[in-house]
This record gives sequence, structure tokens and C-alpha cells, in this order.
Amino acid sequence: MSITATHADYDKHITTWNKLDDVCGGQEVIKEKRETYLPKPSLFTSKNDPDGKARYEEYLQRAIFPGVTGRTLASHIGLAFGKSPVFNRPDELEYLERNADGAGRSIYQCAQRATRLINRNYRCGIYVDFPNVAPSRSKAEERTKGAFPMIHIIRAGAIKDWDYIIVGNQKKLSFVKLLETVKVRNGFSVESKDQYRILELSDTGSGYIYTVQIFTKNEKGEWVEGGKYIPTDYHGNPWDYIPFSFCGAMDNSDEVGTAPLYELASMELSYYCSTADVEESAFIVGQPTLCFPSITPEQYAMVKESGASVGSRSGIPTDAKMVQAEKNGLAYERMNDKWNQMKELGARLIEVGSANKTATQADNESSVQHSVLSLVVANVSEAFTNALRWCAKFAMPEHDFKMDELSFAIAQDFNKPKYDPTRSKLIYEACLAGELPMYVWYHYEQTGTFPEDKWEDIVKKIEKREDGTEDE
Repeated sequence: MSITATHADYDKHITTWNKLDDVCGGQEVIKEKRETYLPKPSLFTSKNDPDGKARYEEYLQRAIFPGVTGRTLASHIGLAFGKSPVFNRPDELEYLERNADGAGRSIYQCAQRATRLINRNYRCGIYVDFPNVAPSRSKAEERTKGAFPMIHIIRAGAIKDWDYIIVGNQKKLSFVKLLETVKVRNGFSVESKDQYRILELSDTGSGYIYTVQIFTKNEKGEWVEGGKYIPTDYHGNPWDYIPFSFCGAMDNSDEVGTAPLYELASMELSYYCSTADVEESAFIVGQPTLCFPSITPEQYAMVKESGASVGSRSGIPTDAKMVQAEKNGLAYERMNDKWNQMKELGARLIEVGSANKTATQADNESSVQHSVLSLVVANVSEAFTNALRWCAKFAMPEHDFKMDELSFAIAQDFNKPKYDPTRSKLIYEACLAGELPMYVWYHYEQTGTFPEDKWEDIVKKIEKREDGTEDE
């Protein structure tokens, strides 16, 4: 089988993934694809335009793609990362806050990228690698090598193939094929070259070890396999599993489902086609047309030769009238229906000016909209926590940490708090009675939320105030 062979699930979903990427790319990307997303009507051909290209150019130019899906995605990312994620880590992994993927993205930006890809394509891959260097004898030697484990976020379209094996009663990832693009500068020009990275569990007879192999093209365009190398952990021991994980909208398995933004993207493409038809119709029949109900052959020849003008300076010797097509709002109404459907599918940025809703209605809509996003960020948090453990295994002698020592968690409370004067009064009275520290009321007045202190810490603050050892 060729190195370019792909997984059946990849073949099934790649067209949809590409479509969602294009939709999130906005109007310029969509219009560049021309008839892929805006088919050319068969009646566009004419004697002067036999293939209909000229008319289609006008048809395409007038079409409107509002970019609702892309802006909704940006809105969701803003909601998910409105609060900084909680990143617990030892000092040895501090560099991840500055450069987590080797390209200058922090771990927070990597998490945003993963969340964005999952919303668009249902899933992404999270892969941790380490340079092919010998184990270090000391921390000083390790720093001189500049070797750090990196967390790479792999888009769904770059994960070409994968497989699993059963070891004991566990399903283990045994094979992953990634398509990578390497840019090589030659003077003032840059050439992009593709290569395949193969992550595999190799059977040694006494167990499985993790290997990495790169395939590149030679001068003849043939794929050539490079040598396999065996990554090792901090102690120089080979891995018995692949430090790669799928991260999805529903769970972190290899199963592929419907992307959260799929329905909205499909509706926006339909809206795009509707705008083209509405604008085309308005352009053709929207202007009054000069009509000659009883023109003679001689007058027709005159009009055909010199044209017919409207106004006080010229005219033709016959009766004429202006006709105007009657208004037909069906296409326009259908376009508006699609716009409202996009609202219901979660396009929050186009709800400005909508009718007032009760508090219950608003809470219910927000709950429905954010339920999928909450699950996405929960899966991203779990996958990143696992990736951090792989980083620790590469870089540290001990990597068995507790959750409060090594973890990554994205906040899931997306709704902005609402200030309640009655609640503020109750908090203030509790503070005066000595049941709460006064700073709790001050914090609520400033933010509309309670402090995130543990109850034990609040009790200690109350005791210190009663003892006179703390000045609030």
C-alpha cells in the first residue's frame, strides 16, 4: 500500500472539513471557490455570452457572504477564554507559558487553536515530541542542548491515517500518519515541501516501543523513507505508547462526528446563494423599463438604429409608457427566514436589535448554545493535562503529579454574572455581623461575583479579624 493511502473516515469527512474551513475563512475565500459554493444557473448563456462567464461574474460580485460562522467561532473562543485557564505546573515546565509548540505560541494560545479546530472540524490531534538527543546527565547539560518537549496541535485534515491494537484488555493507539509541510528558503524564494511523519508502536517480541519515521520525496518525486528513531523519556527508556491523542467535540476518541458549526455553516452557504438570486432579480427587473405598445415598423427601425432616450432633450414620435415589475417578496422572505435560522443556530453576533426576551428565555437559549462549547473545552482541558504529563515524562525524572500540581483547566462558566442589589445588601449585612470578611462584599460590588477563596480560608480571615491581627 502507498504511503499516501488514507483512512476510510478521513476520506468520508475531508470534504466537509475543507468546506467548514472555507466558510470560517470568510467571503474572500468563499468567492475564490466560485461555482463550488455558488453554482452558475443554466440560463445564463446567451448569444453574446455563450458560456455565461460574463453574467456569472456579475452574479458572483453581487452575492453577499456575511461571515456569520467565522464571527460566531471567534465569539465562542472569546467566551471560552474570557477567564484565563488555570495552569498548574512545576518550574521545569514554565517555558510552556511562552512557547509551547516551538512556533512561539503559549500553551494558552495552543488551547485556543485546539478549541477553534474542534468547533470547525469536530476534532484535532495533540502530539508531544522531543528532539532526538541523548539523555542529559545534568540540568545544566540539558539547558545547553535547548531541548524541550513541545505540544503540537494537528488539524484534522493533516491526520491522514491511524490504527489501534489491543494489548491485554486495553485499546492502544498503534499507528498515526501525519502530513507536514516544511518550508525551505533558497535565496529570495521559499519552497514548500510535503513530508509524512509516521508514529508507530513497533513489536519487539517482548513488548511494544514507540518509534518515529519521516518520509520525504527525492528529486524524482518518489517517496523515500528515512531511518526510524526511538524517542526516550528523561531516564533514557523507550516509550510503550504514542504521546498522541485525539481531542473531539464529544469525547477524545478517534470517532468522527458532526462539527458543532456544521449546521450554521450549511445555512450560511444557502443564505449566500439566496442573496445572489435576490440581487440578480433586483438588478434585472428593479428598474422601470420603457415600453412601446403600438410601435410601427418604421419607428422600430429608428429605435433599433439610434436607441430610445428618456427625458426632455430627446424622444421618438410614438406613444410610450414606463412599466415596472410588481414586487415579489418570496425570495427576499426566504432569505430572511434563513437569517433567522442562523440566529437560532447560535449566531450570537447577529442578534442585536432582536425582540426583548424574558430572563428565563435568555437563560435557556444561553444554556443550549453553550452546552456544546462547554463539552469542547472540557475535552481540551483533559487532553492538555495528559499532554503536560507527557512533557513531564520527557523533561523530568518524576512525572507522577497530582491534579493541583500539574493540570490545565479552561473555565466553563460562560455567562457573565449579573449584579443583584438585594444580594449585595445581604452580603454587606453578613459582613457587618462578622459572618463574612468585608472584602467579600467589596469583591461582589466590583465584579458581581463571589471571591474564589475556599471556605477554610474565609474562616481564617474571620478569625484574624476577631483577633485584631488582620486589617480589612
